[in-house]
Amino acid sequence: MFFILLFLFSGVRAQTLIITNNIGIPIIVKNGKKEVTLNNQGKKEFTETNRIEIKISDNKFRYINLFLDPIDKLKITMGKNNEMIYSGDKAALHKYLTETLNVDTFGKINTYELISQKKNSGELKNISELLLLDILKKVQLSNIVISPEDKISTRSLKNYIKYNWLSTIFSTVDRRETAFKKDVINYYFKKYIETDISRFSCTTSLPYSVIEVLAKNKSLLQTELPIYPIVEHTDDDNINQYLPQNCQKQYFQQKYNYLEHINGHNKEYYKKVLREKFNEE
Repeated sequence: MFFILLFLFSGVRAQTLIITNNIGIPIIVKNGKKEVTLNNQGKKEFTETNRIEIKISDNKFRYINLFLDPIDKLKITMGKNNEMIYSGDKAALHKYLTETLNVDTFGKINTYELISQKKNSGELKNISELLLLDILKKVQLSNIVISPEDKISTRSLKNYIKYNWLSTIFSTVDRRETAFKKDVINYYFKKYIETDISRFSCTTSLPYSVIEVLAKNKSLLQTELPIYPIVEHTDDDNINQYLPQNCQKQYFQQKYNYLEHINGHNKEYYKKVLREKFNEE
């Protein structure tokens, strides 16, 4: 019986990420709430993780979101001049997501701004969706719609790309006049967001930036948004009531990050809320 169990468990594999530090100085790798210091030439294996943060210096960080299957092993070597060298399973995918995706999406903001100034919603939809098609081609996805046949990693990848892309569009239209904004928000909501609403989640700041715009402009939406209990009351309860709990957490995280950056006097309040209400260290 022991040998049968040993055989069964030996066949169970977990996704693996291996980080090697060849920068020349120690780096800190954060996986969830755990941190490990990697000295020069050091190597560390991580399993069952979806995101890691690498601190190279006090003001230099790298963030890596992972979309691996249980059998996958990805290797990332931190090289000279902070170069990241990817090898193993899905190396090209993760290199694109980490190094280039934001360049493609956030690089279009000025274009969206110019189009929005003209209040040309048709052109905005066309230009943005051509970009989405180009991104999907680069990551070898046929579409952005989640299907029951998708693996967990594929579902996560589609959501990550979708909200990265949508966040740049919504950040632009949120400042525009009402009629244009109403048309644009409802178009993207109906086509890309509505099916997510009942299980909406803010695992990163990207979905938060989208749901925040929707909540702020709820009167323009041609549908209702779910209402959630307020975790911590603020002057923004009228917005935060439409945010699931982990999206409310992002609200406080964003406030804290900004105040920490400028050394704002009220940052300790937000840190306390994150720690006591959201169990965030």
